[in-house]
Amino acid sequence: MRIRRALIVVLGLLALAGVPLARADLGTVGPDSPVCKVRQTPPSVGLTQISATPLDTRLTTYTFFSQALSQTVHANVLLPVGYSPTRAYSVLYLLHGHGGGYGDWASTAHGDVESIVTNQRVIVVMPDGGYDGWYSDWYGSDLDGHTPYPPPAWETFHIRELIPWVDATFSTIGNRGGRAIAGLSMGGFGATSYAARHPDMFGAAGSFSGAVDMDLDYPVGNIGEGVVSNLPDGRVPDMCVWGDPATQDVVWRDHDPTELAGNLRGVWLYLASGTGVPGAQDAPNPAASLTEQGIWQMNQVFAEALTVHGVGHYDNFYSQGMHAWPYWRDDLRDFLTRLTFIPRPATFDYRTIATDFSVFRWHFRTDRTVKEFTYLEGVGPASGFRAGGSGTLTATSPPRTFARGRYLITTPFGTTSPSAGGNGSMTFSIDLGPAHPVQQYAFGQLGEATLPVVDVTIAPAS
Repeated sequence: MRIRRALIVVLGLLALAGVPLARADLGTVGPDSPVCKVRQTPPSVGLTQISATPLDTRLTTYTFFSQALSQTVHANVLLPVGYSPTRAYSVLYLLHGHGGGYGDWASTAHGDVESIVTNQRVIVVMPDGGYDGWYSDWYGSDLDGHTPYPPPAWETFHIRELIPWVDATFSTIGNRGGRAIAGLSMGGFGATSYAARHPDMFGAAGSFSGAVDMDLDYPVGNIGEGVVSNLPDGRVPDMCVWGDPATQDVVWRDHDPTELAGNLRGVWLYLASGTGVPGAQDAPNPAASLTEQGIWQMNQVFAEALTVHGVGHYDNFYSQGMHAWPYWRDDLRDFLTRLTFIPRPATFDYRTIATDFSVFRWHFRTDRTVKEFTYLEGVGPASGFRAGGSGTLTATSPPRTFARGRYLITTPFGTTSPSAGGNGSMTFSIDLGPAHPVQQYAFGQLGEATLPVVDVTIAPAS
């Protein structure tokens, strides 16, 4: 049975609960996330270590206060056998699933990570990710008051607070050439979403039964996922992680690994999932079976999107398998034996709705105010690239990208003539046409047709 049939039931439950179900077709836009108080200011950044509690000779629990989250959080850190501060180690960030916590992977009853990692030369960092934090800076807080305001900022905690602390505290290979991320279920989403949003930070990513296509079966699937995931524990649904799924689908897609598949070119990827069919050793568990069936569908769509974008991936898809720890332990064991860090790609593709962003040391800024993707293809030290969106895109290259001198930057909408300085960096503007007055509501082939990608030619001025 496809997961969408189960999610249709959820729509009825939402209606009975009085939750408004906004709808957004092209040209029909409802209010902005009617059940959410939207975040108004960026998260703060600052991590203070409170304590360090050794659990054994290799494993320590660290307790922090995070300004991004405005709360106390934890992370377990497993050091390699014979750890020495005089050598640099790879780091694996290992994320837990929905309803779990930082202690899951280290627990001998669940992840048993120490017996799996054994004597491999890798530091394993296992942080808090929230009961259902979804490894994201939340779009807003639920108006019913059951979530805090300002809303949690899990991505800022992990990317801008925890990773710098790890690199400053331990002897690490402090770049994507030695930094991997993996996780189970919600953590598989987090691993692939973080890698897609920050491909310059992670050289490898693994997903074990990961929810890698949160936009599957839009809009029924989006609306139902938050409710379905909280049903087993009887918790109130959190509806504001990425905003209302109908009116703010662009925000959902900005975090969705399948939508961002092209960003992952140059990241080594490992995908694992079962079909939900019980194995010989599995006790009957309809919830675990149905969940894994939905996860299987997500992984098939994600794998296809990766292939379309020319992104390499290793698939460990098994014909049986539930949403359960025995499979995730096996997945981690297999992931570690295959873990590979591939070099940074010569050119990169990237898409995001951020209006001011940096990736692979390039910096970009847009002048539009509506939420809309910027599409970049083939960016690097070459004679040009492709860009899509609307309005003006201002780009600054890293040093040593261009020879000193004046250049012509040409698109179908016009030409500019900036100069590269002595350090080889250049700032230039790209005309992508008039800025759109309404945020993006069409994606995929339809979306790219409404936001045409244009050729940007970069040539020395004669």
